Amino acid sequence: MTIKILEHLWVLFIAVGGWMVNQLMGKISDLDKGKASVDDLIHLKKKLYDLDKRVDTLDHSTQLRLVPRNELKSDLILLHDRVNQLSQKVCEKEDRIKTIRVKNEEKED
Repeated sequence: MTIKILEHLWVLFIAVGGWMVNQLMGKISDLDKGKASVDDLIHLKKKLYDLDKRVDTLDHSTQLRLVPRNELKSDLILLHDRVNQLSQKVCEKEDRIKTIRVKNEEKED
């Protein structure tokens, strides 16, 4: 009797194990479908390099030709930082102002 129960449990264990392996293989194949191949990455890298070269060679204005792209980017970053600093100072001054008095210097006769 106990041997028969063990045989049925063994069959159940094999069935559950097979189902788990099947589910795991399905998930692994889904991951492989979404993975980019090396050729795709090389192609994207080449396209990015070509795009970067095209941006460098753009001739929209004489200023872009005179100022290299790296310097232009760093100048823009510095300008943004300065604007942020000034806006913080203005907010601090707004917080300190409590009342505003308007005096009328002209007197009517």
